[in-house]
Amino acid sequence: MIVFITTGYGKNVIGGADIWCNNFIENVLPLVKEDYKIIIDGRPLVREIDAIYTFGNEKEVDKILDECDKIVFLHHSYKPNPIIQKYLHKTYLTFVHAFIPDMVGLNDEYENLMTRLDWHWQKDILDNSENIVWIGYEKDTIHTYYPKTITIPNYYEWKNKKPFVGIIDNKVGYAARCETRKNAHYLDSIPAFIFSNKYDYKRMLEGSKINASVHTFIEFDYRFHNKFFEKNFQIFHGAYTKEPFGYAIFDAIDNGKLPILDGSWMKDIKYRYRAINKKQFHYQYIKILEDGFEKNKKQFDRLKAGLEKYTNKQKWVTRIIKVIC
Repeated sequence: MIVFITTGYGKNVIGGADIWCNNFIENVLPLVKEDYKIIIDGRPLVREIDAIYTFGNEKEVDKILDECDKIVFLHHSYKPNPIIQKYLHKTYLTFVHAFIPDMVGLNDEYENLMTRLDWHWQKDILDNSENIVWIGYEKDTIHTYYPKTITIPNYYEWKNKKPFVGIIDNKVGYAARCETRKNAHYLDSIPAFIFSNKYDYKRMLEGSKINASVHTFIEFDYRFHNKFFEKNFQIFHGAYTKEPFGYAIFDAIDNGKLPILDGSWMKDIKYRYRAINKKQFHYQYIKILEDGFEKNKKQFDRLKAGLEKYTNKQKWVTRIIKVIC
């Protein structure tokens, strides 16, 4: 029996890892021929019928892990669970969505992390894993620590396919957690719609001391994700540091928005609007406003064309099932 361990899936979507897990449950799990159980390491915010939660079910979880043949981490928690820790020697495969050494020490002004990060716990999981899969689009820091790591990039399906219509309003859209590496502080004094967690946003403001008087804050709820992209903005903040894949950037393109990207994200795509700090971000913001429709659209089309190679769902399914079976 396989035990798949994750931190969430189904209706409770908070970030990219939850979207990835939903894609796995929908497209890969039906192809798994062995018996399996799904354990969610946490408490049920929105309970999923087929899942067993670690919170309040310690004896049941212990029994399941004792009886299973192997463990597959779809997305592990970033803080240790003592029951799971007892059975790490059974870890057959770990999918890595974020590598802790890439998540800390990114900003001299402040640090805002989405949760408590325990590097020793992640290292313990990876040291015990027979196989490791990185979900990012290219090799990264994790391959230096674990050279045998397999890279299987995420995929994205264009759904809305909205065209770029030009810059109508000077507002910027931001749809991400306000953790340090997402660089929400780049929006200092820039009119923006912020679609995020209110506590993360508050901590970011307290740490960065930016001028947010021109921001319109909208509490994140994935059910209103499409509604957010209908707001009147055409520029999107996608300049995330060490971004493994970037669902939100794909979402922006799919909804006809023009993103400002980090300088190193998918750098093989020749794209003009990139920034690695707040000063550069402000420069690119003004540049977009000044460039006009033809130059803006040329960049939009070039970026979308470069992202096409990450839209093959069947290729992703085939590669994922191959490493499990």
